[in-house]
Amino acid sequence: MTLAMGFTGRGIGIGAVMVAALAAAGSTARAAPPAPSPRPIVLPWTFAPEVEGADATVTHAAGLGFLDGFELGLGVTTRLSGEDTVNGLVGLAALRLGPLAVGMGISGIGDGPGTDTTTSRFDVGLALRLGETAALGLHWMDLGSKVDPVLDDYGAWTLSTSLRPWRSLSLSLALEHFDRPVAPGTDGLEEDPVLRLGIGMRPGGERIAFGLEAARTLTDRVGLWQAMATARLMVVPGLALGGYVRYENTEDGGAQHIAGGAFLGLYQDAFGVETGFDASDRGGGPTSLSVLMRVGSERRPSLVPKRKAVYHLKLAGELPERPGTSLFGDPRPGFGHWLMVLDRVARDPDAAGLVLQIDQAPSWAQCWELRAAIARIRKADKKVIALETVGDMRAHYLASAADEIHLYAAGGLMLQGLAITQTYFLGLMEKLGVKAEFIKFDAYKTAPEPFSRTGPSDASKEQTRALLDGITHAWLTAVGEGRALDHATLMRLLESGPHSMHVAKQEKLVDGLVEADALGELVESVFGRDVRLVDRYEPEPDGWRRWGTRERIAVLPVVGSIVDGSSAGDSPLPIPFVGGETTGDASFAAALSQALADPRVAAIVVRVDSGGGSAVASDRMHRALMSAKKVKPVVVSFGDIAASGGYYLAAGAPIVATGVTITGSIGIFTGKVDLSGLYALVGLSTHTEKSNERADMMSPYRPFTDAEREHAKNTLRAYYDRFLGVVAEGRALPLATVEEVAQGRVWLAPDAIDRKLVDRQGGLWDAIMMAREAAGIDEDAEVDLHYVGTLGPLSGLQRLIAGVFGFADLLAEEPQVPARSPELSELGQVLSALASDGPLALMPFTLTIE
Repeated sequence: MTLAMGFTGRGIGIGAVMVAALAAAGSTARAAPPAPSPRPIVLPWTFAPEVEGADATVTHAAGLGFLDGFELGLGVTTRLSGEDTVNGLVGLAALRLGPLAVGMGISGIGDGPGTDTTTSRFDVGLALRLGETAALGLHWMDLGSKVDPVLDDYGAWTLSTSLRPWRSLSLSLALEHFDRPVAPGTDGLEEDPVLRLGIGMRPGGERIAFGLEAARTLTDRVGLWQAMATARLMVVPGLALGGYVRYENTEDGGAQHIAGGAFLGLYQDAFGVETGFDASDRGGGPTSLSVLMRVGSERRPSLVPKRKAVYHLKLAGELPERPGTSLFGDPRPGFGHWLMVLDRVARDPDAAGLVLQIDQAPSWAQCWELRAAIARIRKADKKVIALETVGDMRAHYLASAADEIHLYAAGGLMLQGLAITQTYFLGLMEKLGVKAEFIKFDAYKTAPEPFSRTGPSDASKEQTRALLDGITHAWLTAVGEGRALDHATLMRLLESGPHSMHVAKQEKLVDGLVEADALGELVESVFGRDVRLVDRYEPEPDGWRRWGTRERIAVLPVVGSIVDGSSAGDSPLPIPFVGGETTGDASFAAALSQALADPRVAAIVVRVDSGGGSAVASDRMHRALMSAKKVKPVVVSFGDIAASGGYYLAAGAPIVATGVTITGSIGIFTGKVDLSGLYALVGLSTHTEKSNERADMMSPYRPFTDAEREHAKNTLRAYYDRFLGVVAEGRALPLATVEEVAQGRVWLAPDAIDRKLVDRQGGLWDAIMMAREAAGIDEDAEVDLHYVGTLGPLSGLQRLIAGVFGFADLLAEEPQVPARSPELSELGQVLSALASDGPLALMPFTLTIE
C-alpha cells in the first residue's frame, strides 16, 4: 500500500518520455514559427507541459506555478556551426510562495559572427497556481542594445496556462507576443501572435512520457506552423536521456525545415546539470550546444545512491491531533503525518531504521499507536532503537517496542506505577458561599462530584480503579514482552522505583547508557557506518515529479470540548480558564461538507479525542456524520479519550480504538452554580422581576426549588433516552443492553469492545487503511492524507495574538503541551459549560494518568 508521496522503490528501471515540443516563445523568442525572434535563449529542454523550474521564466511562465519552493539556474549556449546568434549566458531565479510565483532571467546574447557586441535580455515571469492541477502565467521580455535602436526598443508579452488533470496527462497553451511588437529588420512590420498547444503524456509513471506540440501564427497573411515530437528517458534515477524532431512549414507550401536535438540530464538531490544539442537544416546548417546548471529546494533523483537513511524522530510531548500553523515557525502537522512518515520508513528500501528519542512521551493512546508503527518497521527487518532522557511510565511503555533501549548517562527511569488524582472543590466553594446544584443520569456520571462532594463516590472509585488496573495491565504486558521480563519482576521494580541509570541497566530495563554527545557513535554501533541520520525523512525520488492529484483520505479531528457553533484552537496564553481546544458543531459540519464536496476525497476518517461537551452539539454532529456516511465511507478513530459526547457523535459509524482509549460515558447531566451565598458573604444583593415563575430558574442568584429540580430531572431524562436510542440504533444493540452498559460509566477500549460499543482495536492508521479499503482503492495505489480543518474563524486570530506576544507554544520547534493546571482546566471547563444552560454530555472526570 502507498499513502501520500509513496515511492515505487529504488533500483534500475527504464522508461521513456516522448514529448512534442517546439521551442517555446520564451526560449527561442520566436516572432512566428519558423522565423526566430531577435536574440533567442536556447536551453536544453523547453517542452511547455513539463517545465516547472526557473527555466519556465523564459519558456512557459505558467510552469512557475508548479515550482517547488525556489530554484536558481545558470545557462550557457555556444554556437558550434552556422550563422545563428546563439552564443549567450543566462542567469535565472524563481520563487513560489503559496499560489504566487515569480521568476527573473538576465542574459547576454552575442550579436553573431563577425561582431564583438552583445544584446542584453531581461525576462520576468509571473504565475498564479489554481489549485493543484492548473496555473496561469504572464511573461514579459525586453531587449537592450547599444548598437541597434530597434533591438533596444523591443519587448513582447506572452500569456500561458498549464493544466495537469491526471497523473498521465499535462496540457499547455500559450498566446505568444499578443501585443504585436515591431519586428527588427522589417521596416516597422508587426509580429503576428502565435498560438501554441502542447500535450504531454506519461502512461507508465514518472520515468516514461510522450507528447505532442503544435504552433501556428494568428494572421491574415500566409500562416506559419510547426509540429514537433521528442522523447525523454529516466534510464536510472538521476540520469535522463532525450531527443526531439521538429518540422516547420508555411501554409502555401513554401519554406520547409527539419530540426532535431538530443538531451542529457544528470541530477543529484537538489542539483542538476542538463545539456542539449540542437541542429537544423536551415541555411548554414546551424548547430549549438547548451548547458543549464540548476539548484533549488526540490529533491531530485540522485545518480549516485545515498547512504541508507536512519530516521531520527524526537518526541517532546503530545503530537497535535489537529494540524496548526504558526506565523513564526514551521507548521505543526497532525498526528496522521507522523504515522505516515513511519509507514514510509517501513516500506522504503533506502531506509535502514529508526532512532526514537523520547524527551517527553506523548499521550497514552499516541504511544500505543506509535508502538504499532514501530512494530511495522521491525516487521520489515529494520532496526529501531529508543533513547530516553528521563523515562517515565509512558516513555518506557513506548520505548519497550524498540529493539534496543538506551538511556542518557545522566538520566534515570521514573518507574513507580500509575496514579489518578482528582481534586474536589466543595470545601473551597463552601467557604466562598458557592453551591453547585447538579442533576445527572446515571450513577456513574460522576462529572459533577468535584463540586458536590469532598471525595469520590463508590461508583467513581469503581470505574477509576478499573481504568487504572486496565492501563497497568497493558503496561506490564507491553514492557514485559519488549524487555523479556515477567509481571512479577516488573511489579517488584515498580515498588522499588524510581531507578538510577545504573540500576536501570542492571535490571535489564535498558540495554545501555549513552552520553549526550555520543548519539552518532550509538547509531554507528547499531546500524553500521554506511548510514546517515536524518531529522526529516522523505523517500528518495526515482523519477520526475508526479502530475495530477492522488485520491485522498480526509481526516477530520474532533478535539477538546464539544461546543455549539464554531471551534477554537488551543490557546497558549498563560491565563487560568483561557485556552483549551474545542470543536464546534457548525465547524464540524462545514468540514464534513468540504470533504463530501471534494471529488478527490474517497473516504473520511473522523479522529475523536474529546471527553464530550454540549449534548445538543454532539447530536448535531452525529446527524451530520450519519448523513455523510450515505455519500462516502466513514470510519471513526478514537484517540486518548472519546467519551460521552465524543462517543455520541460516533455511534453508527465503524469505530476503532487503541488498547488504552477511554470511551463510553453514555450519560448526561445539567445544573447550575448558586452564588447567593457568596453575594451575601461580600454584601451584594440582587432583585429580579419576572414574567413567569420559572423565568429565572437557571439564574445563579438563587437555588433550585424542589419543583424546579424535579422538572429538570424529567426534562433531562428525555435527553438521556435520546442518547440511549442513538447508541442502540447506531450499534445495532437492544435498548436494554445499552441501558446496562451506559449509566455514565467509562470503559477502557478492550472492555468497550467486549460490550460491542467499539468494533475493534486499532489506531488512526488502521482507520485510514479501513477507509481506503471501503472506498475500493487499490492496495498499491498512492493516496494522500488530507486534514480538513474543524477550527472556527477566530482561532487563527487567537494564535496570531499569542505569537505576536512571543508565547512559547507557537515558537517551539517540537510539539509541546501547554503547561496548564489540570484542576483549573477541569473547573473552568465544567463551569463555563454550565453557563450555556443546556444539557451536557461530558465524561465523569478529567483524567491525568501519571
